[in-house]
Amino acid sequence: MNHPQVPGSSEPSPDDQQQAIQIQNLQEQLSLLRRTNECLCRDNADLKRGRDALIARLTLLENALRDRNGDSNEAQSDPFPESDRWLLSTSQANYAVLKDLLALQAWDEADCETQQLMLQVAGSEAQELGFLTAEHIDAFPCLDLKIINKLWTIYSNGRYGFMVQREIWSRTHSTRNLWCDPELEGYYPKREGLGSSLAKRLLRCALDDF
Repeated sequence: MNHPQVPGSSEPSPDDQQQAIQIQNLQEQLSLLRRTNECLCRDNADLKRGRDALIARLTLLENALRDRNGDSNEAQSDPFPESDRWLLSTSQANYAVLKDLLALQAWDEADCETQQLMLQVAGSEAQELGFLTAEHIDAFPCLDLKIINKLWTIYSNGRYGFMVQREIWSRTHSTRNLWCDPELEGYYPKREGLGSSLAKRLLRCALDDF
């Protein structure tokens, strides 16, 4: 004997079930779109920071070129020897930007560029760490160390560079006073400046002969 269905207690119809499934799918898609939008917003922020850094570097280069191409009566000769121009690009790195920053005496920017170049030369592991370990320094190419030191020495008139730091190190065996004040000799480069490992590497690389 069939019992009559009580109003309001019937099972959902197939159409209702299908609609519920569609709503659930739409909600999942909406959630995915929201997460994707959040990721894109973060990526855009990273791209903006990268763009701003690139614009700042291009501005420095434009100023350097403007100064270089300025009035010939006011222009000063570049102290970097023409015969050494080939040194600005090695198999590991290109030092042209560092040279231009140093020519502008943009010491802090040149310090950052020096660190990035040294991490690049040291390899992907150093780049991921964000600093050079003793092992990285021990294997660091002498030619690149010599180029970095030469650029800093030339454009600071002997005030900054690894050789100045090494001389201070040889007298004191300490880096405590090297980075106290930008006015002190040996202050730059400081981000990857002298430590015991680099001091030993500089001795082995014989920078005096370069």
